[in-house]
Amino acid sequence: MHKLIEDAFNGRALSLLEEVLHPEFINHQEAFPLTAQKGPAVFRELYSKFFAAFPDIRADYHNIIAEGDMVMARDTITGANDGPLPIGAPATGKAVSFEVFHLYRVQGCKLIERWGLTDDMAMLKQLGVIEG
Repeated sequence: MHKLIEDAFNGRALSLLEEVLHPEFINHQEAFPLTAQKGPAVFRELYSKFFAAFPDIRADYHNIIAEGDMVMARDTITGANDGPLPIGAPATGKAVSFEVFHLYRVQGCKLIERWGLTDDMAMLKQLGVIEG
């Protein structure tokens, strides 16, 4: 989890994704439409879209809990929207802060599945994309 969070996401070291994600990795939450369907390419594409829309984006993790082959994490994502959004909206220049919950399944010391819950409403309200 440390490599995924601090190094690959916050440190922008996408080359580490092969070390932490199983070749058959599947993300069961679609934040943005992605071409990649499985493997490290899923997060490489997802992270690249986030980095383009929010160049200073970072994740601060508050809780990581593991039991058996499952790992649950809660984090706060922060960043300024200085690039176009993957949903087709132009950059707003506004800062956001929203929570994400993740549930990962581990197989052979690598993450193979992820289910996520993102507070998209909070993000879209802060960006002014929707009223609230």
